[in-house]
Amino acid sequence: MDLRLRGFAPEAVWSVSSAVDQIVPLFFEGELAVPGLRSTIHGGYKAQNGMDTPYTTLFTQDASSVVKGYLGKKPARVVFLLDDHSPVSPKLLALRAAGRALFVGEGPVTDALTVDTQDVPLGEKLTAIVRTSETVLPVGLDEELPARVDLKAPDAAFARALALSRQKSKPKGTTASVQPEVLWRPDNTYKETPYPSRELRLLAAVRLWNVVQLFFPYTHLMDVDWSQQLPLLLKRFEAARDAKEYALEVAKASTDLRDGHVSISGHPAYQEFWGGSWAPFDGRDIEGKVVVAEILDAELAQGLSVGDIIEKVDGEPLEDRLRRFASFKQNSTEASTRLLNINMALAGPQGPQGAEATFTVRNEKGVREVKVKRASHVSREGRAHEPFKLLEGDISYVNLAQLEPGEVAEVMKKAQGTRAIVFDLRGYPRGTTSVLAPYLNVKGAKTEARFEVPLVAGSALVNGRAVLMQDVPTADVPVYRGRTVTLIDAGAMSAAETMGLMLEATCGTTFVGSPTAGVDGNMTYTSLPGGIWMSFTGMDTRHADGSQLQRKGLTPHVAVHPTLAGLRAGRDEVLERALQLLEEPVKPAATAGPATRPAQRP
Repeated sequence: MDLRLRGFAPEAVWSVSSAVDQIVPLFFEGELAVPGLRSTIHGGYKAQNGMDTPYTTLFTQDASSVVKGYLGKKPARVVFLLDDHSPVSPKLLALRAAGRALFVGEGPVTDALTVDTQDVPLGEKLTAIVRTSETVLPVGLDEELPARVDLKAPDAAFARALALSRQKSKPKGTTASVQPEVLWRPDNTYKETPYPSRELRLLAAVRLWNVVQLFFPYTHLMDVDWSQQLPLLLKRFEAARDAKEYALEVAKASTDLRDGHVSISGHPAYQEFWGGSWAPFDGRDIEGKVVVAEILDAELAQGLSVGDIIEKVDGEPLEDRLRRFASFKQNSTEASTRLLNINMALAGPQGPQGAEATFTVRNEKGVREVKVKRASHVSREGRAHEPFKLLEGDISYVNLAQLEPGEVAEVMKKAQGTRAIVFDLRGYPRGTTSVLAPYLNVKGAKTEARFEVPLVAGSALVNGRAVLMQDVPTADVPVYRGRTVTLIDAGAMSAAETMGLMLEATCGTTFVGSPTAGVDGNMTYTSLPGGIWMSFTGMDTRHADGSQLQRKGLTPHVAVHPTLAGLRAGRDEVLERALQLLEEPVKPAATAGPATRPAQRP
C-alpha cells in the first residue's frame, strides 16, 4: 500500500486518509482495538512556581474504538509505504502494533497529519501550526530509507517494501510501548541569562501571549484586543537592546492586563527600578494630592505629620515619578493604580535598614524638606489589636482587617444585641469570610459569589469555562438581624472583595466610601526567560447574580471621599457618614423591577 504523498496537492492527503481507514478491515479477522488520541486539559493555569492553587493540568484520552475485520482469506502481510506527507492514522498504528502490518518509510515519518493542531498567526504572513494532541501508539518504522531528492530517481523504498512483502514470516508486531506517562514540569526560566538571546526573547513573547490568551479570564475586559498582540510583542521583545530594556518591555506588556494581581519579579532590573526600601508612612491620594495618611513607624518617620502633602521624593517631583511607574504598572482601576504607584514612588533603592530619604512636603505652614529613614519592611502589625468596639448609639464596630477566625464567635456574641454593625473593610481580611457568613445570612442566601475558571482542552480546541458557585456556609449559630454598613475604599482588594460579596449576598449590607480595587480571584504564576516571574488572576470572580466585579470593584451605595481638612483634624469621614446613615430611617424596599446589576458575559 503506497501512501506516499510528497508532491501531491494538499487536498489529496485527506482523500487518501479516509480511503485507507475504510480498507483497514480488509487486512484482518476479528476485532482491532484502536486507542484514541490523547491530549491535555487545563482547569486554569497551573502555577509554574509550585504555588498551591486550585488550578490543575490533566491528561485525557479519547475512548478507544473497535474495528471489526472481514471474514475470509487475508493477505499474509501488508506493507505500508510512507513518507513525511503520509496520514498515519491511529488505525494504521493499531494494525502494525497487532502484528498485521509493516511500515517502510522514505525519510522520517510522523503522525503530524493525524493529530489535532491549532493555527496561530504570527504576523508578516507567518502562521505557527501548534500540535494539541498525540497518538497513544508511537509511530515506528520497520525500515527507513533516505528520501529521494528527485522523485524520478530509482525508488529504493518501494523495492525494499516489495522485498518485505515477499517474505514468508509474519510480522511480529511492534515492540514499542504506548507513549510514556506525562510528567508535568515547570517551564524553564533561563534565569542564568538576564539578557536572553534573540530566540529566547521571542520565546518570552510567545509564552506571555499564549498564557494570557488562554488562561487570563478577563481578556474581554482588556483595553486592547489581546488576540492581535503577538506580532507586536515579538517586535518589541526582539528589539530590546539590553537586559534592563528587555525586563521593562515585559513589565510594560503586563500593564495591558489591567489586573491588580499582576506582579513582575525575579529580574535584577526590577529591584533597581522599583527599589526595595519602603517609606515609613502610608501615602494616599486626597483631593488629587499625595498625602501622608498614616505614620507606620514613628521612629523612622520623625519630622513628618499626618496631612503633609508630598511634593518631591529625593529631589524629583512626585508626579513625574508616578508617571514613570504608571508606564510599567497598571492596576484594575484608576484609583487602585494610583494608590499602588504612590507607594512605589515613595520607595527607594534597597539598602541597609534605615536608608535615608528626602521628602519635600507642604502643610499649612509652608514647604520644608524632611529626611527620614526607609526600611526593607514596614507594616501595621504594631497597631493595638482591637477587632471590636462598641460605639455610641448602640452600634458595633468590627475591624475586618484585624478580626481573626477564632474571634468571630465572641465578636458576634457581643454584637448580637446591638442595633447595627459597621464592618470596616478598608484593609485585608484574615480568612474570616466563611466563618462569619452563617452569623449574617438573614436573607437565607444559597450563593455568595460566582467563579469562572478557564477550561482549555487541547484536542477539541475547547476554550470554555468551568463555572463554580460559592455556597454560603451554614452553621447552627444565631443570625444577626440588625442593620449593617460596610466601609470600603480602593485599598480593599481580592479577599476583601470576596468578603464584600458575602456581605452583599447574606445581609444586603450598605457600602459606604469609594469603589474597591476591582481585582479578585485566586492568583497563579507564569515564568519567562531571564528569570522573570509574573503573577496574574486565574479565575473570573463575579457577584452571585453573575455581574462584573473585575475592573469595577464593589460600588458604594453612599459615596464618601476623605478630605485633607478632615484627615488633618483626625477625623474618619467615611465612618462618620456611615454612622450618620444609621441614624436615618430605613428606606422601604423597592418594588420588583429590572435588575439594577444586569448579568454580564464575556
